[in-house]
Amino acid sequence: MAVVMVGPFMALLDGSVINVALPAIMTTFGVNIDQVKWVATAFMLATAVGMPLTGWLGRRIGLGRTYLLEMAVFTSGMALAALSWNLNVLVFARVVEGIGAGSLMPTSLAIVTSIYPAEERGKAIGIWGIGFMLAPAMGPTLGGILTDWFDWRAIFAVNLPLAFVAMLVASITLDPGKPDPKLPFDFKGYLSLVIFLVAGLLTLEQGNELGWVEPSILMGIGLSSAGLLVFIALAVDEPHPILPLRLFRNLDFSLAIWLGMTRATGLFGTLFLLPIFLQTVQARDPFHAGLLMIPAPLAVAATMPVAGILTDRFGPRWLCVAGVALVSWSLYLYSSLDPLSSGWDVIWPQIPRGMGMGLMNTPVSTTAMNAVRKEDTGAASWIVTITRMLTASVVIALVGTLLPSLARNERDRLGTADVLREAPPAALMYRSLELGHGGGDTVRAAQGVLLRRVNLMANTLAFQRIHVGLSLLILSGLIPALLITGNRREA
Repeated sequence: MAVVMVGPFMALLDGSVINVALPAIMTTFGVNIDQVKWVATAFMLATAVGMPLTGWLGRRIGLGRTYLLEMAVFTSGMALAALSWNLNVLVFARVVEGIGAGSLMPTSLAIVTSIYPAEERGKAIGIWGIGFMLAPAMGPTLGGILTDWFDWRAIFAVNLPLAFVAMLVASITLDPGKPDPKLPFDFKGYLSLVIFLVAGLLTLEQGNELGWVEPSILMGIGLSSAGLLVFIALAVDEPHPILPLRLFRNLDFSLAIWLGMTRATGLFGTLFLLPIFLQTVQARDPFHAGLLMIPAPLAVAATMPVAGILTDRFGPRWLCVAGVALVSWSLYLYSSLDPLSSGWDVIWPQIPRGMGMGLMNTPVSTTAMNAVRKEDTGAASWIVTITRMLTASVVIALVGTLLPSLARNERDRLGTADVLREAPPAALMYRSLELGHGGGDTVRAAQGVLLRRVNLMANTLAFQRIHVGLSLLILSGLIPALLITGNRREA
C-alpha cells in the first residue's frame, strides 16, 4: 500500500508544484509567458497520452512491472527537468514526466483493487486516496518555499531520492503480475482516442484566451469530436479495444463514472474560483490565499478512510447521497462571500465540502472497481481517472468563460445606479480634498473610487452567481447516488 501511494502522490505533487515556479523559469531562460506556459500544458497533454496505455500494459506485462516502468519513466523526466539547460529541454522533460505521471494513478488503483478482496476494497481505497488528496494541497506551498530558498530546479530534484527508494522497494514487494505477451495492441483505437483527448484538452485550455469562435478553436472542437466518433466506431468491432465500451453496460459502473464527474465539478470549480476571489476581490497575497484553502483537502483525507470502512459495511448509496448534499450545501455557502468576509468565512465551508468529497470519492471508486471483472481493472481505473480529468478541464473552461461575462453584465447593471450619474457623495469629495486634489480632480478622484467599488462588487456578484449554479449542478448527482447499488462483480 505504501509503495503504490508514493507514485500517485509524487505525480500529483509534480503537477501542482510547477505553477509557482513559472516566473523563475521565465527569468532563467529569458522567455515570455506564452512560451513558458508550455511547461505546464505539455505535462497535462502528456498525461492524457499515457493514461490510456495503462489497461493494456497491465495485462500485457503485468501490473507490478507496469508500475515499475511508469515510475522509471516519471523519474527520468524529473531528473531531466532538474538538469534542463533550455526551455525546449524542460518542455520535453515535462512530456516524459507526464506520460509516466498520467499512468501511475490508474495503475496504482488497479493494483490496490487486485491485492485486496472486494469486501475490503473500500477501506483500502480510502487509505490509498489520502496521498493524492494531500499532494495538490501541498504542491503550491512547497513549490513556493523551494523556489524562494533554493532554485526552481529543486522542485524536481527534491523528489528524486524518494522515487529511487520507491522503485527499489516496489521491485522487492510488488507482485510482477501475470503477463499476456500475445495480447494485441489496439493502435487505431489508441490513436483516435489520443486525438480526441489532446485536441479536446488543448482546445479547452486555449478557448478562454483566444475566444470560442476563433477558427483554431473551432477546428480543435471539430478534430476532437471526429476523434471520439472514430474511436467509438472502431471500438464496436474491436475484440481487444484500448477502452472496452462494454464496461458501461454495467449500471453501477456508469453511475460511478457520473458521480465521479459530479465530484470533479464541485472540486475543480471551487479550486479555480476561490483563489481568484481571495486575490482579486479580497486582495490577499498568494501565500495567504493558499493557506486558506488547506482545510478542504485535510477534511477529505480524514474522511476517506472512514468512508471506505462504511462502504464495505453498508454499501455506497447513502454515503454518496450525503456527499452530494454536503458538497452542494458548501458551494451554496460560498455564494454569500463578499469583499469583507473574514478568513473564517472562507475556511469553515471547506469542512463540509471536504467531508462531502471524501464521502463521494471512496464509495464511487470502490463501486467502479467492484463492478468490473478482474482483467478489466486496469482499463476501469484509467477510465475513472480520465473522466474526472476531462470534467475538470470542461468545468475550468466553462467557469473561466462565465466569470468575466457575468462580471461584465453586473458592471453594466450597477453602472446605471443613480449615485454614479449624480455628483459624488460629499464624504468622498471631502476625502479627495484632504488627499490634495483640487477643482475637477476632486470630482474625478471621487468618481474613480466609486467606479472601482462598482467593479469590485460586479466581480463579487459574478462569483456568487457561479457558486449558486455549481451548487444546483451538483444536486444532479442525487440521481445516480440513489440508483447505485454497489453489488460486487464476484457475487
